[in-house]
Amino acid sequence: MILFSRMPLKMIESLLQTDADYVCAFLRTVAGIVIWPYGMQKFFGWFDGVGIQRTLEQMAVRKVPKAIAWLVIIGQSFGSIALIAGFLGRIAATGLFIIFTGALIVHLPDGWTLNWFGKKKGEGIEYLVVLLSLLLVVIVKGSGAMSIDLWLTPQDMMRGHASR
Repeated sequence: MILFSRMPLKMIESLLQTDADYVCAFLRTVAGIVIWPYGMQKFFGWFDGVGIQRTLEQMAVRKVPKAIAWLVIIGQSFGSIALIAGFLGRIAATGLFIIFTGALIVHLPDGWTLNWFGKKKGEGIEYLVVLLSLLLVVIVKGSGAMSIDLWLTPQDMMRGHASR
């Protein structure tokens, strides 16, 4: 009985667990800052975006189910903010990793490089590969220094991890 009552707490602790690593903090913050405008385009229509209604319509044209479209909007909007703050960084990075893997699949036919000179039909995947790499570091290593996750990580857990 005790095992089952402590299991959710252990899972939360392992999701929050991170070291005071400034490289992870930098990569997490950069990823969050890069993704934030995409979320704001879809959510508020900022940065030449179209807002929620038009985003849902555009995704419907691409045959994206409405529930998935909502997850993309919410994931990019709030996931980017969670990354910047370092709050539940692994969860936010995992959700964003899934979203941007979908974007990579969509842009795969456009080739590797971005459309620098306007000669291609769409954008390539090089940018998405770099972004996915940043998110993968956060998934594996956690939020790092200057994060809410580090602040919430029990100190005995940090000491136990450091002694390994």
